[in-house]
Amino acid sequence: MTTRADAEALDADDPLAGFRAEFAIADEGLVYFDGNSLGRLPYAALGRIEQVVAEEWGRGLVRSWEHWVDLPFQVGDLLAEHFLGAQPGEVAVGDSTTVNLYKLASAGLDARPGRRVVLTDDANFPTDRYVLEGLCQARGLELRLFESHPVDGPDGGSLGAALADDVALVCLSHVAYRSGALADMAVLTWLAHEAGALVLWDVSHSVGSVPIDLARSGADLAVGCTYKYLNGGPGSPAFSYVRSELQPGLRQPIWGWFGQRRQFDMGPRYDPAPGLAQVLVGTPSIVQVAAVEASAQVLARAGIGPLRDKSELLTE
Repeated sequence: MTTRADAEALDADDPLAGFRAEFAIADEGLVYFDGNSLGRLPYAALGRIEQVVAEEWGRGLVRSWEHWVDLPFQVGDLLAEHFLGAQPGEVAVGDSTTVNLYKLASAGLDARPGRRVVLTDDANFPTDRYVLEGLCQARGLELRLFESHPVDGPDGGSLGAALADDVALVCLSHVAYRSGALADMAVLTWLAHEAGALVLWDVSHSVGSVPIDLARSGADLAVGCTYKYLNGGPGSPAFSYVRSELQPGLRQPIWGWFGQRRQFDMGPRYDPAPGLAQVLVGTPSIVQVAAVEASAQVLARAGIGPLRDKSELLTE
């Protein structure tokens, strides 16, 4: 039996214990198990918000756009390096998870012309299924739902049985939001590629919680939020991942001035920026993107490896 003394000994030997003081904990008696919905406030994020508002906005005014304009990619590279297993220039922060899912799913469908099916599991997160349903209805395509295990989530057997040569896009969540089941990203991506489909992963429930290796798994596209385990704050912007080899040929459907090649030329026609920049649409929320950066830097110092080790120790 595990005793209180055992727990106290583990606390005393915990390499992450010092990070507790870096978060705002107003009620010491509250045991908070809802970080999967909204992560706690890091003091670093609070300080960064105050800096952006009082100094960069209050004093710098429009001149601050000289460094603000690159912030979505700067923070994207931070997430890529420490949490996503991606390369520089493959992740951008901006818009919501739902909007990013729509943009990348639409672009993925255009990259597989002639194929008529979008495939996801019946227990995938509701907004993902709704976005895919809307896209299929608008384009006259079929949304095919395959049954996944209510606890274990989608696996190779269930996905493999649903795949066919008419599938254009497979969209899956890395972690099942009801059970916490962790999908084998590499195996499921390989199966979809063998059928000729692209794969779009939603990593909202895994980023900042478990190690992710988008590059090594062969993932084509991914989206995720920052207000859960990344502690970016309520409604903080999501991120988009596009594998570098796919970027030249992909065209997302919402053409905005932040995705324009020479945006300040104010040209008469849309000319998409090269590389990942075209996934951006409108002016990013600088205050919230800066908060994501400060929060992610705290977690980067802790390290996703030690965080996962502690998670497994606690749940075991």
